[in-house]
Amino acid sequence: TGSRRHMGIMATMAKWLEGPQEVRIERAKKILDSVELHSRTADFKSGCGVPSDKFRHVFALEVLHLWTVKLHLVANDRVEGAKLFAEVCEQIWSRTEKRLSEEGIHWLMLSKNLKEVQQWTFGSMTAYDKAIVALQDTDDDAAFIGALWRNVYDCDPAANVEQVVTLADYTTRTAEHLQKHDQEEVFQGRISWLPAPEAAIVSREQIDLEKYMEPVIVPGKESNRIEFKWSAEYPVVR
Repeated sequence: TGSRRHMGIMATMAKWLEGPQEVRIERAKKILDSVELHSRTADFKSGCGVPSDKFRHVFALEVLHLWTVKLHLVANDRVEGAKLFAEVCEQIWSRTEKRLSEEGIHWLMLSKNLKEVQQWTFGSMTAYDKAIVALQDTDDDAAFIGALWRNVYDCDPAANVEQVVTLADYTTRTAEHLQKHDQEEVFQGRISWLPAPEAAIVSREQIDLEKYMEPVIVPGKESNRIEFKWSAEYPVVR
């Protein structure tokens, strides 16, 4: 009995001594665990056309989901949310370095590759931040579609526009869904993610292609025709 009482006292003391940074680290790990599990196990290929067999695409999905978590964190507590998200990023770099090493990246190249991943991650989230502001202010999703095409689909000229639109719809709905989550549930990594879309929500014929893609005049024998192609410079709003 005395031993159990002693253990209980020690556990309580450890809890008292546990500082804010230690708490953030634990929360960050749990949030990242949830994000990685959903991004890697849910089927984002059927409805959104994002393959799950390459690090580049899976990591892009993880960053996209982390961005929706960031919106939740800063909306509930801007200062502490920013600090917690900074710790989530620290955990990402640690795990990414390990993943790159496991993929056979030589240790001399790890630092260079990790720096590129960090720059790409922050660039992606900045693009999403700007695009969501445009969407909220003007109800125009063109910038968000463009940001997804550049960052998740890696500027693939063959990307299916209806699938990119579907991923955009899924992402905005997920962001709204997370805003309804209890803060402590998110801290503990108990995030009830929306299921990945099973199919595209619209057909190509239902989409105003000129809104998202650049019209290109293609000469023909009898008459010219217009084709719509993805462009890194289109739409203009970045």
